[in-house]
Amino acid sequence: MPPNFMTLTRQSLYDLVWSTPMSTLAKDFGISDVALAKRCRAVDVPVPPRGYWARRGAGRHRQTRG
Repeated sequence: MPPNFMTLTRQSLYDLVWSTPMSTLAKDFGISDVALAKRCRAVDVPVPPRGYWARRGAGRHRQTRG
């Protein structure tokens, strides 16, 4: 195994992706945000849509329909 190898459960990856912007998280892991997105797709972890963190920063939260 490479020295920077890390194992995460699907749930822990999901929690990280939805609590931290992908670009910040990718830097912490030492990979690009595109590589992180590919790994999320590979294990079927949904990622926030474009602009999600900007809207949250502006105080606008995603509305759910129901």
